Amino acid sequence: MSYSLLVKNLKQVVQIVDDSTTEFLIGDHMSNIKILNDANESLAILVDSNGKFAYIGDQSGAETLLRSSGDTEAVKVLDSNGGIAIPGFVDGHSHPVFAGDRVHEFAMKLAGATYMEVQQAGGGIMFTTNKTREASEKELRSDFEEIAKKMLRSGTTTLEAKSGYGLNVEAEMKMLRVLATENPSIPLEVSATFCGAHAVPKGSTESEQTRMICDELIPQIESEKKMGNLRNVENIDVFCEKGVFEVESSQKILKRGQEAGMAVNFHAEELKYIGGVEMGARIGILGISKLPNFMDS
Repeated sequence: MSYSLLVKNLKQVVQIVDDSTTEFLIGDHMSNIKILNDANESLAILVDSNGKFAYIGDQSGAETLLRSSGDTEAVKVLDSNGGIAIPGFVDGHSHPVFAGDRVHEFAMKLAGATYMEVQQAGGGIMFTTNKTREASEKELRSDFEEIAKKMLRSGTTTLEAKSGYGLNVEAEMKMLRVLATENPSIPLEVSATFCGAHAVPKGSTESEQTRMICDELIPQIESEKKMGNLRNVENIDVFCEKGVFEVESSQKILKRGQEAGMAVNFHAEELKYIGGVEMGARIGILGISKLPNFMDS
């Protein structure tokens, strides 16, 4: 076996699990994560040439493996100087591609305005949509790369990132192209989510947006993926909510996304209970987010 990286002089390694069969912890087991400690700061991590962890443990063991492989000179060595190694964070349900800001809305919210009242006044999603449509793809990409760098510095290594501030074919595809752009200097893994049913824009209707998404947007995403583009567009999301995309429209969009090979992880019951959870269960969705009012009732 050949190796590419040695991280040495660690005082702690947070492993979460210490076997190759357990993928994640749930319930009470979440408080029983596996941690290695060494007051002498002599722990090490050895990574193979495929980017996989080959060894975690005492530094002498890693050095023995390196000597036996003959890779000693070729391997990059990172001295942690008594640092701690932790797993990278997975940041889900993010909207990192956008233009403008909504700082001015804090005053409305502090005065008691609801989510839907802010949106009906021209704020919320629609304010960001207008600014995002006006921005060029280059501007959106530049802003996203700055956000991605900050995320990396904070420990995020995998990002679930949604579109949803375009709400028409041109702007949604612009956002998805930004999310699909690979930059070797920013090693952030992005799982993109098509969220074109994030809101109903002014001048359109729920039924018209549903038709456009199913008949125009999703087919264009399918076409791009077949050509090898937008390969990281893996999921589809809908804001299933009364007065936005209600259950029937949401189901139609989500099933069309499933037909296009996208996994479903959608908004449901954030403001009102309308049966979105049951609909999601019927069509075999991956997950549902934003359940505060339903869960509190």
